[in-house]
Amino acid sequence: MKVIARGLLLLFLMALLGACAGMGSQHAETGSGMDRISPVRGAEVNTRLGIGYMERGQLQLAMEKLETALRHDPEHVPAHLALALIYETINDSQQAGRHYRQASRLAPNDGATQNAYAVFLCRQGDFNQAERHFMRAIDDPFYDTPEVAWANAGACSRRNGDLERAERQLRTALEYDSLYPDALFQLAKVSYLRDESLRARAFLQRFEAVAREDPGALLLGYRIESGLNNPAQADGYARRLEEDFPDSSEARELRRLLEQND
Repeated sequence: MKVIARGLLLLFLMALLGACAGMGSQHAETGSGMDRISPVRGAEVNTRLGIGYMERGQLQLAMEKLETALRHDPEHVPAHLALALIYETINDSQQAGRHYRQASRLAPNDGATQNAYAVFLCRQGDFNQAERHFMRAIDDPFYDTPEVAWANAGACSRRNGDLERAERQLRTALEYDSLYPDALFQLAKVSYLRDESLRARAFLQRFEAVAREDPGALLLGYRIESGLNNPAQADGYARRLEEDFPDSSEARELRRLLEQND
């Protein structure tokens, strides 16, 4: 069983913080005394334990704790989001969607929750619904990282083939954070797809200045420099990709490209 990707885990943690800030369970709002508080506390404790197991890649144990959390409090949004991520990781999109929808229903105005659901919808190819939920995320005045939702919306528009909308959304993300790596990388991709290789290179260089080395960026760099007829720079990207990420899907794609060029 594969470990949850770091990006997905960080996405969950952001949603967890957003969901827990100012958004209590119905039990907590209407009840009084330990009989009402204990289920909420039990849900929180088991969710945190579940997150810990997720971080260590122990997904079965994580699921057990998160299901226990929901038995304590069926409306605990962070537990639903965490379970959705685990089911997505093990390629059970039906169960993932069920928990994402429940989280979205319970937290319709929470930016992090709506962003997480929108990203899932985009991966499923439901671009119109994804756009709706990205905009819900952005409309949350208490959402601390609107650049994340804007960048994700831009990446989704790129995937949908709407490069003009993608560029607008990604540039909006940079208005909130001019150094946001995901927006810079996605703008490099959009520019490359629009045959604007010099602009793509500029965005990629800005990405490389603020982000750790990434196999997707190395492959994109190879494509850009190859298109600009700079074999030395292209070879440099190819070498770094093979040396640092030999088992990545990007390295396999690079080998396929090199075989085609032989």
